Amino acid sequence: MSCERPYALFGILIIIPILLFIFFHKKEADITVDAELAAHNRKSGKRRLFNYTRLSKVKTLLFGLAWCMLLLAYSKIYWGTTLTPVQKNGTAVSFVFDISNSMLAKDGPENTTRLNAAATYAKRVMEKMDGTPISVVLAKGDGITAIPITEDYVMIESLLDVMSPALMTSPGTSLGKGILKARETFSSNYSNAGRIWVFTDGEETDSHLKTALLECMKSGIPVSIIGFGEETETEILAGDGKTVVKSALRAKKIQETIEASQKNMAFYKNQTPVVYINSLDRGSALNLLSQLKYKEDQIIAYEAKPVPRYKLFILLGILLFAASFIITEFDLSRLFPELKKAGTVALVLCITMIFVSCNSDTVKILKGAYSCNQKQYSHAVSMFNDVSESAAKEKNQEVLDYALYDLGTVYAVLDENQAALEKYNQIANDSSDRIKFASYYNAGVIYHKIGEYDQAMENFKKALEIDSTNLEAKINLELSIQQAEVDAKHNQSDVLPTQEEQSDSQDMEKEVFQRIKENDQKQWKSTESNQDQNLAGDY
Repeated sequence: MSCERPYALFGILIIIPILLFIFFHKKEADITVDAELAAHNRKSGKRRLFNYTRLSKVKTLLFGLAWCMLLLAYSKIYWGTTLTPVQKNGTAVSFVFDISNSMLAKDGPENTTRLNAAATYAKRVMEKMDGTPISVVLAKGDGITAIPITEDYVMIESLLDVMSPALMTSPGTSLGKGILKARETFSSNYSNAGRIWVFTDGEETDSHLKTALLECMKSGIPVSIIGFGEETETEILAGDGKTVVKSALRAKKIQETIEASQKNMAFYKNQTPVVYINSLDRGSALNLLSQLKYKEDQIIAYEAKPVPRYKLFILLGILLFAASFIITEFDLSRLFPELKKAGTVALVLCITMIFVSCNSDTVKILKGAYSCNQKQYSHAVSMFNDVSESAAKEKNQEVLDYALYDLGTVYAVLDENQAALEKYNQIANDSSDRIKFASYYNAGVIYHKIGEYDQAMENFKKALEIDSTNLEAKINLELSIQQAEVDAKHNQSDVLPTQEEQSDSQDMEKEVFQRIKENDQKQWKSTESNQDQNLAGDY
């Protein structure tokens, strides 16, 4: 729970004692007035005994509680988290390598160590990642960021060639700390959606893996754990180089931890995926690569954000204000003689809350439009996405078209042009003329802005076929035609590409890269250290 304006809570501390004093304090004058009113009601034959003191106190209590609710709303209290959709331009990956001594077991392919198998596997995957930004984190008894987010694969490969447990002095294995350190490599305003790939055998000494997975799921960062080694135990040497211990790929333990984490986060609507992949399974690398979205793709990622509760307190404040007026000004027992007053008030309040909390698609579209007008674009996208998903399930094409159009409009405002065009293209051909005209017109504006004038002309023509009287569409069509002609003339100029042999420069470039790689390897090797402490339990 958090609060942006805690000073507003002091007002509540002042109001509550005053309310308690008024409610429990009795005055002789009030008792006399109640007695006189009761006698008057008996003489006039009224069945209801009017209790002036009780009603006035109840009204004061409800009125004071209403002010307390408004103060709580003003204080901007947050509790709980929700996964909010956020537009991203691509994907970035953080490699987490377990470099504990258990990774030196020689049960990898062709009798290689698990660590070498993980390094080779990572290199093969990097060849197909098409420049996706990568960071590298080393996990042993602690986690350290070896290489921040970068597209320099040569630097990463130089580290993979020299990885060993000697690069870190912390004994033991803490996969959880390595994952949390990898999460830190993605800043909150980073334009790419983050993913974490963990290369490990599943051996850990502190059982922090579940906690780290929960934190990543709350942050909306998917985690994939890639297992190396055999599930049958093999003998290895501990950190002291003398003690013999047994180690194996703990695939079952990893899967149980993932399942436990998912159960704890089952209440999330958009649950962040956490998966286990065995490196020896056929197609495991393709499974990893299929998670990537490259720069030219516009994707929706989910980030955990605190949930503001001011709307709840505003609603409660309004209901309490209304109740303080109804309970003292109206005799509800005449309308509902079979019910007591308290029961009637409770019924009215429940009906009001159900009506106000109506969460239909229409209400969500209105909320999204209001959020867009207030420049709260993340909330608007969330509302429109929910409407589009529910409308698609219910096969309500009309509502779906409205949601898609609104999504495209928000993306256009955010300069996410490809995502906006994608939403406009998904609108059905038999949709209403109003939506089709607006989608064609907006698509034409986007195409004109990004310089695709032929597509802009086509969309403006389609818009004019629906409404031939629209002046703005006619003007934009003329501008697109003129600009297309200018580009056509410009492209007629002859450009003679020259292709020269540059073998010498290419050889020199390779030599430079090789020198850089060798220097990086020397730098990593220089960080290795020999420890004299007792490391019999370090594996």
